[in-house]
Parts: sequence; C-alpha cells; structure tokens
Amino acid sequence: MPLFAKKVKIYEAKGKKAEWKSVRAALKEAGIAGVSTGIWQDEPPVGGCGAHLDGRDFGPNGRIDRDIYVIRVPEDEEEKASTVVKNLLPDYKPYKQDENRFKLT
Repeated sequence: MPLFAKKVKIYEAKGKKAEWKSVRAALKEAGIAGVSTGIWQDEPPVGGCGAHLDGRDFGPNGRIDRDIYVIRVPEDEEEKASTVVKNLLPDYKPYKQDENRFKLT
C-alpha cells in the first residue's frame, strides 16, 4: 500500500466509543489493511483560566462522551469495509454536524 494512498471515510459517529472499537476489530478480522482511525470534537474548547474544567463532566453519570469517532480505509477496500460495517451495524447512519451550531473554522 502506498504511503499517501487516498482514503475514504466509512464510519463516523458521536459518543459511540464501544461501537467504534467493535468496527475496528471487525475490519481487522476481515483482513482489511491500511485502516486509519481518528477522534475529533465539534465543540469549542472550554475557555477561562486555570484547569479548563467543563462543568458538564461532573454529573451523576460522569463524563459525557462528546468525541466523534472516525474510520477511514483505502479506496480499493471501500466496498469490502462498507459491507463489514453494514453487517455489524445494520441501522448505522453517519454523523452529521448541526449546521446551526458554532463552528471552529
């Protein structure tokens, strides 16, 4: 596989870390090489000074998972990887960012 191969996003979900890990494991088990994963956030960072603590993380159930989990595969593996995702998660819908929300651009 070339170093700078074009990759395609096959999975993106917000707050579903366990599901993301299961998809990664299923892709590895299917023998798909060149899988790239990532995590990002669509919310602005907490401002202020000091420890930059977010008050929403101190609720009765602990920290809220606001991360967005992404998996990309090489273009030539897209069909096989999409089949794996559909078999594992039949009702999967990709994450869409709210257009009315503040953007970090």
